Amino acid sequence: MKKYTLLILFLSISSISYSQELSSLKCIEEMNKSAKKAEKLSANILSSRNYEKALRYKERTLSSNRSVKYICQNAQRAIESYELASQISQLANIELKETIQRRSDAIKVESEKKYLKDWDKIERKFLQAIKSLENGNIKKAQELNIIASNEFSDIELRSIKDNYLFAARSKIIFARKEKADRFAPITLSEAIVFLSKAESDLENKRYENQLAKKNAELSIERSEHAIFLTKLIQSIDEDQLSIEQLIIRSEKNLEKIASSADIYPLMTNGYEPLTQSLSLFIDTLKRDKLYLEQDQKDNLIQIADMEEEIRNLDKMLGGATEEKERLIQSIEAQARVKEQFERVERIFNANEARVFRENNNVILRLIGITFESNESKVMTKNIPLLTKVEKAIDVYPNSEIIIEGHTDSQGDDQLNQNLSQKRADSIKQYMINAMLIPNFRIIATGYGETKPIANNETSLGRQKNRRIDIVISMNGN
Repeated sequence: MKKYTLLILFLSISSISYSQELSSLKCIEEMNKSAKKAEKLSANILSSRNYEKALRYKERTLSSNRSVKYICQNAQRAIESYELASQISQLANIELKETIQRRSDAIKVESEKKYLKDWDKIERKFLQAIKSLENGNIKKAQELNIIASNEFSDIELRSIKDNYLFAARSKIIFARKEKADRFAPITLSEAIVFLSKAESDLENKRYENQLAKKNAELSIERSEHAIFLTKLIQSIDEDQLSIEQLIIRSEKNLEKIASSADIYPLMTNGYEPLTQSLSLFIDTLKRDKLYLEQDQKDNLIQIADMEEEIRNLDKMLGGATEEKERLIQSIEAQARVKEQFERVERIFNANEARVFRENNNVILRLIGITFESNESKVMTKNIPLLTKVEKAIDVYPNSEIIIEGHTDSQGDDQLNQNLSQKRADSIKQYMINAMLIPNFRIIATGYGETKPIANNETSLGRQKNRRIDIVISMNGN
């Protein structure tokens, strides 16, 4: 009987202990719910005094070896402080909504790091506004809110300007150190104007900053040009370069541009006629480009129509038909031609060859191939380029290869004809010996000076006319 009594007493004590443990866990659980709610509302910032008070009670609640009563009392106090912090935070999110947003925007551009002292001053005003809310002084909170909101906006804008305008500002300072304000004041003033425009753009639309970015880039370009002009003008002053030499140097650059456009650079009475010719040439290229783009769109539409026609034939006739097969073959042929041409284009860089199509032919204009004066022997330095030519020919295994030799117009016509033929023959022989291309696939023809592609009156034009063209003719491809 005594043993039975002791067992009942032990079970009763265990039950009470378990019940107390459950009770303390319940208090802690309720406290943690309040804590999460406060954290979600950023109460640590928007009601820091009550939040810190709650943390102290929470620390006491979680301390070990305390009674259930002590744990739950402190948990309840923590809950009350958390709830008050949450209420004030909700109020702050209403009353200080704009300031909170502007503060967040300023942090995104690292204003608190760039302007630490100014940031601390604004932050103090922001915290004072929050404390006024905690004390129930709404009017004072609103007054401080307006001040802090404007100052957060200002410091954010300063940071955005730094991000976008630092390089442009630095370049202007450097240009002044190089004395650009003395030697190239007009160009430097343009840089300053572009910088001012960029600042104005950011002030008007700080988040739509593409225009500001563009003006900042233009400011940098003008500053760099002012530095270049400063050094150039200083070299003239030091008798390193005469004004005539400076003009001649500029004209040489214009001659290169004119030669690329195949325009004779006539500058007898100034640059205006040449400028107009170049402008017309560029406008024509733009127009032709538009035409080509439209042709490409038309071709894509045509292909889409053909594919639609195939689908309609399938519906009407069911299964393969002769008409369907013809359309499929046409589409596949167009796709194959396009893919092959793109493969050949990728083989060469701009200094080696120009690749273009002419009807069913692919033309390799080998601008990188050179010969000794009045010689036709293939030089060792040309072998890497000819190796690439072999790769291009391999793309069209059933093609006919036509090698065209061309010269400029200087010298005797017959001599030029013979030289162009010898050079074409030399390339042909190299293809037979090194590339193992059968003789019957290759035709070598010299055209002398009869097919110029540029103006023979300029040195650059004559250089372009002295060339080897490889025509890959797809008769059987």
